[in-house]
Formats: sequence, C-alpha cells, structure tokens
Amino acid sequence: MAEIKSLRTSFIRYILPCIVLCIIGGVLIESLSIYLQDWYRAKYETVYAYSDISSLIFKSGAEPDNIWVYYIFRYAKIILIPLWAAACLWFAASGFYRREIRSPVDTLTKASEKILSDDLDFTVECDSENELGKLCSSFETMRQNLYSSNYKLWKSLEERKRLNSAFSHDLRTPITVLKGYMELIEQFDGKLSPDKQADILSKMSGQIDRLENYTEKMSSLHKLEDIIPDVNSITFGNICDQLEENGRLLCGEGKFSFASEGDSSTSVCTDMELVMQVFLNLVSNALRYADSRVECTASVSEKEMSIVVSDDGKGFSEEAIRKAWQPFYRAGNDNDKEHFGLGLYICKLLCRKNGGDIMIENNENGGGKVTAKFSVKNIGI
Repeated sequence: MAEIKSLRTSFIRYILPCIVLCIIGGVLIESLSIYLQDWYRAKYETVYAYSDISSLIFKSGAEPDNIWVYYIFRYAKIILIPLWAAACLWFAASGFYRREIRSPVDTLTKASEKILSDDLDFTVECDSENELGKLCSSFETMRQNLYSSNYKLWKSLEERKRLNSAFSHDLRTPITVLKGYMELIEQFDGKLSPDKQADILSKMSGQIDRLENYTEKMSSLHKLEDIIPDVNSITFGNICDQLEENGRLLCGEGKFSFASEGDSSTSVCTDMELVMQVFLNLVSNALRYADSRVECTASVSEKEMSIVVSDDGKGFSEEAIRKAWQPFYRAGNDNDKEHFGLGLYICKLLCRKNGGDIMIENNENGGGKVTAKFSVKNIGI
C-alpha cells in the first residue's frame, strides 16, 4: 500500500517555493526600481537626489516635462511588490487545490449524489495519495458494503416473493383435487354406499393431511432451495395408484390415461409428497395446453423411477425449451394471469431434491412431453 502523504506536508511543499519566489521577485522589483531611477537621473542631469528620497532640487528651478516617469520608477514598487506576492500566493493555492483537493472532492461529491439516488453500481476511484484519497478509499469500502447489504436484502425479498408465489401455485392443484372429490360426491346425490363414501372421505382426508404437511414445510423455509425431503419407503404400485387417482380427478375420466411399467412391488425410497407435487404440476400444465388428451406413464428400475406426462397440444416452442426452467417464465402468448410461470421451475428443483432431474421435449406426433426422474434409493439429504 502506498504511503499516505499529509495535506500539511503537501501545503508546505507549495507554500515554501511561493515564499522564495515572493522574496526573489520583491528584490528584483526593488533593484529594477533603483536601476531605472539612476538611469533617469543620468539622462536628465537637472535632477539631484538627496538622502531624503522625497526631496528633489532642480538646477533650472523648474521640473522637467516628463518628471512623472521618474515618480513611476520610484513609487511603482509599492504596488508591484504586493501584486507579485498576491500572484505567487494565488498560483500556489490554485496548484495545491487543483492537484491535492479538487479531484477527491469531485469524486466524493459525485459518489454522494449517486448514493442519494440509490445508484450503487459505480466505483469510487481517486489517484490522490493524501488524507482525501484515503477518504475516497473508505468511501469505496462503504459503497461496497452498502451494495452487498442491499443485494442481500433484495435477494432475500426475491426469494420470499418466489417462495410465496410457489406456495400459492402449489396450493391450487390439491384444492382442485379436493373439488374433484366433492363433485364426485355430488354426482351420486347421496346414493354412495357407506364403503365408497368412507373411501372418498379417507382420500380427501389424505389430501388435507398432505396440504397441512406441505404448508408446515413451506412456512419454515426462507427459500425453495432449503426444502429437505422427508424420505420414506413406499411400493411402486402404491405410487402408481395415487398418481392415477389424482390424475383422473384433476383431468377427468375421459381426458386422462395412465400406464405403468415395472414391478409394482419394487420399494422406492422417496418423499411421496414432493413426488405428488411434481406430478400434479406436470399434469396441470399438460391440461392447460392439451387439445383432448393427457397421458401419463410411470416406470421403475433398480436406480430410478420415471414419470412421463405428455399432451396432444401444440407442444413447446424453441424459446420455451430453453427458458421453461426460469422462475416466472411464461410463453409470449400466455396471458393467463393465474399462471405464475413457476411449475417447471418448481418441478426441476423438487426432482433434484429427490436425487433425479427433469427434461422437456416435444412428441414426434406433436404435443409436449415432460419426463421427471426420481432416485429409488435413500439419497441421504
């Protein structure tokens, strides 16, 4: 780090040459005045000077016509010496201000104006090596800390906004499933058998429990990335039963089809709540864009479980395939205000939390296709 030069030392460096120049200039002006007076007396012999500089005797008894020139040579120094001293002081002060003070003061003034206008995207730079230069460095450190604090606050607010939006987004689908159960009960108009009625109520209770668990889990989070899966062992057949049932309730009997591939007794270690959240998000998205059909296929292997959801709509655009994972992304022609643009982003995050991933593509015959994969082993998060 360069040694800090004191303003006092710098001022002395400027003022000492100024004093020397004032003395030299004063001596030169005094010498010039004496020389010009001697020159005048030598040229005009009518003038005699006594030791008393105010006394003059003229041989002819009359003053020469240009005697005023003599008086200028004699008294001009009274004005010129102070003027010279003032000029030296002015140049010294001007140079000191210009080189040592003006640059850091201008830098600090501009920095203050930017901070007052909430613009922290700048750098405080100053070449001065004195106390003001050090002040500029301290100002830059303060700006960086302020920028960092504001960025963290903004990031926290954005994470909270994204978490709230995700929470609102994910609550809609289970509520839709519950409405589906209610509509099913209303269709039978009290003609349901006690066993069927108890079964539906049990499933509705399960959905309510899932909502409670999800609400409790989300309420303790500061950001979506903090989600910790609650991994439990469940058979693949049980998972398929829940997927098919919820898919039909969400889409309707005639619009949804489900198929499974793999041993139904295979044990899967996963967070069923998060798996269901991914599935319902994918089915909801497919239903929004499907013309008449939503298809789902679930498969399991020794390493992973896959859930493929496809529709017969227009499919994904090239832009959507690139940007669908971004939070709050919505296709350019999507004007649905209830669509947050968070579904695929949340699904990707939850899949990775369960040791898998997700990919999107288009079917060969048209329509969108999304594949979500989950680890069947306990990933120990």
